[in-house]
Amino acid sequence: MVINLLLILIINYDTLYLSLEKAKKLAKEFSVIKEEGDYYQKLGLNNIFLTTAEFLPQPSLSFSYSQTQQPKITTYRGNLTIFQKVFDIESYLNLIFLNKSFNFYKLSEKERQEYLDYLCENAFFNLLRFYSLYQVKKNLLAYKEEYKNLIEEKYRLGQINKIDYLRAKTDYALAATQLVTAEKNFQQAMVSLKILLGIEEDKVIIPQWEIKELKTDFLDNIKKITTAKIDEALKENLLLKKSSLQKTLAKISYASALLRIFPLCQISYSSAYSDSKRFYFQPKEWDERDNIAFTLNFSFPFFDLKNYLLNIQNKRLQLKKSQIDERKNYEEVVKQLSDALNSLKEGILKYEYGKTNLAMAEELYSLAKEQLKLGKISYLDFRNIENTYEEARSTYLSSLCDVLATVSLLKYLGFKDLKMEE
Repeated sequence: MVINLLLILIINYDTLYLSLEKAKKLAKEFSVIKEEGDYYQKLGLNNIFLTTAEFLPQPSLSFSYSQTQQPKITTYRGNLTIFQKVFDIESYLNLIFLNKSFNFYKLSEKERQEYLDYLCENAFFNLLRFYSLYQVKKNLLAYKEEYKNLIEEKYRLGQINKIDYLRAKTDYALAATQLVTAEKNFQQAMVSLKILLGIEEDKVIIPQWEIKELKTDFLDNIKKITTAKIDEALKENLLLKKSSLQKTLAKISYASALLRIFPLCQISYSSAYSDSKRFYFQPKEWDERDNIAFTLNFSFPFFDLKNYLLNIQNKRLQLKKSQIDERKNYEEVVKQLSDALNSLKEGILKYEYGKTNLAMAEELYSLAKEQLKLGKISYLDFRNIENTYEEARSTYLSSLCDVLATVSLLKYLGFKDLKMEE
């Protein structure tokens, strides 16, 4: 009954068969993390425009009207001013190190792209694992239900005692509970992948996976990954590269605050008129009435000592924060790498044991099918062996998913030469 209800529940939904390649494609089209990467790209380009724009002429056009009461005087004014920055140490430093600032945003974009790949692979393998387990538990419940019905009939006929009868009912109840848990885990994994891929439709996602086992070359390659290679991975970790570049930019910003002892220099061209009759907008009328002035202006931020010192302190704190962030990120990445390598070692062992166990279960299952045809074993005994085979297959596939998910994490953390099994 439980199985029938579950089947009805699933049939009522549309089904989406999804491969890893298709999942990645959807993620790159709809994921908010992809949008975050695009944001960093646009921010980097915008920063280039803002930095270079400071050295371009800055025009200003204004009109004003005023009137006094005693004596009554009406005045119309027009003013066109063009400012040109000549020297500003902060702007020059920003321009000189513009490439570092742009590289920071490029790294941010690339890091988000690689993080999205990792999240997509991890969510897909997680769904594959729980879908496989769900199928096994569903088949197990079907077997337990058949066995329970048989035992109930034998108990009714007085062929078995109550202990065997209660044991069969208890086994069935346990299998039903396990199926509920397996379905919950499958649903949660499916929701996680849907959110990541931007899928809003109420569909059941069935993962499609063609790989039956890891290739020998791939397995040999990942076995060679040890803690001795952590330093190599740290050099390639994008998060640490970002942290280092962020610290460099903070140092530049701090230096520019100190160097505000140098004056700011600006020249300007001004064309202005004042008239008692009306505004003038035509160039010829404006030229007949305007006064032209050229101005060379020097300002000294250093003499505003309070703001000068507060700005230095603010930049110093920003530099300190960047140093703290760099250290925190370094320690976190080292821990993640260490944990991932331990998980990889464990995952490889489980995979190899699971592969051996599956081979034996397949052999037993093949023999059982022959024995069933010859009538040497009962159907229920065959179903029990079949369930053992399904359990072994699920355990094997789960261990394979663990290995691939860990490899995906290591690739994101800095082992860039790793390639996902295809």
